[in-house]
Amino acid sequence: MTGCNESSMTLLGNELDARVANLVPAVVSLLQRTTSVEPTVSNDQGTDVRFTSELSFPDGIGEGKIVAELFTYRDEVRLDLHIEHDRVFAIADGNASDRRCYLNDYVASVVLDAEQEALPSEFVRSVVAGVTAARDAVRRHNRRASLPWTEIRVAAREPEPVS
Repeated sequence: MTGCNESSMTLLGNELDARVANLVPAVVSLLQRTTSVEPTVSNDQGTDVRFTSELSFPDGIGEGKIVAELFTYRDEVRLDLHIEHDRVFAIADGNASDRRCYLNDYVASVVLDAEQEALPSEFVRSVVAGVTAARDAVRRHNRRASLPWTEIRVAAREPEPVS
């Protein structure tokens, strides 16, 4: 057994931890900007931070939230963001089908290198525009539908029975 350890790894780990902590206010601001709701913040494991912000849909059907995870990824910091929702396509009688309404899905990710201390402005613009588009996708599609049978109807997915 040898005592060969990378002496800079602890320093690098501490620097990455500090960068994650410094980016928390920027992620909170981004989620508030997209949902107008204060996100909940929790530490999953170590310095990994998870943000959750409630998201409402214009038609009031279903529930949604934006989930963002800020974590160290190799020697960099990464932010993954996605929309979770319970919206599904409705069948003819208005009840929920088993097909997820993919129009309301959105995923974004950015990797920040060592020099970046804030979220890139183009990433922020992209997320704000993407979340807005995903939230309004069904309504936008139905406005463009020229005939009633080309419109989309959605319903909230039925909760899974607890056994």
